[in-house]
Amino acid sequence: MRFKVLMLVMAFVVALPVAAMADFLEGKKSYDAKNWRRAIVQLRPLAEQGDARAMVLLGNMYAEGHGVGKDTTEAFLLYHRAAERNNADAMLATAALYQVGDGIPVNTRLAILWYERAAKLGHQTSAFFYATHMYQGSKGETFDIKPDHVTAYKWFRIAARGRGNPRLAKAADTMAERLRTQLHYNDVEVADREVAEWVPTDPRNLGPLPEEIVAADTPAPEEKSPEEKPAEQKPADGDAKPAPGQESKQEPKQEPGQDKAP
Repeated sequence: MRFKVLMLVMAFVVALPVAAMADFLEGKKSYDAKNWRRAIVQLRPLAEQGDARAMVLLGNMYAEGHGVGKDTTEAFLLYHRAAERNNADAMLATAALYQVGDGIPVNTRLAILWYERAAKLGHQTSAFFYATHMYQGSKGETFDIKPDHVTAYKWFRIAARGRGNPRLAKAADTMAERLRTQLHYNDVEVADREVAEWVPTDPRNLGPLPEEIVAADTPAPEEKSPEEKPAEQKPADGDAKPAPGQESKQEPKQEPGQDKAP
């Protein structure tokens, strides 16, 4: 009996992802067919259940106003939730919105960190944009990222190896070759070795989220102590006020030319 129950539980657990995959494929089919209303009905429940792929497609629909009112803030929230679940496409979208300030205030440093995070997962487009930022550097009020041409060369090389976008791969290869002529041969040799040995990072080893990194680097505002009341100044000895009833009588002021009475 216990064996039958165990087998039933295992069958149910295995069937869940299959059912979820089937539901997502139906939603994706409606999305590709531009049947926006049907896509929303199929994808929204999946997104609410934590399906990052459904979140990305819904985010696209909000970003572009397909089947819903255009709302880039809602799109950003959907992308960001999916990015937190290690969806590389969502990381790219999150980075792009941070970079241009659409649906969220501009934050170039967070954009770069999200590009880097997706690049580490092997996302070709993110690797290209991360390399571009490393090539040109970036400076803001709270950060100053110096150009790093060795790192840029490495990630252009990695982007050039990607097979998802041949045109992007060619552009990355062109940038890498241009940088090769500007770098010291030792740096090129080390970078080429790292590229040859590079493999995508296991999502479990990506470390803290970009927002957590920035928060940790940002000093907490100093608490202002309550303003102290100024100490009361004691009058000087000569300015001491006489006690009540002991006021000294002042001699009337004499006008010039008037003699005192004898």
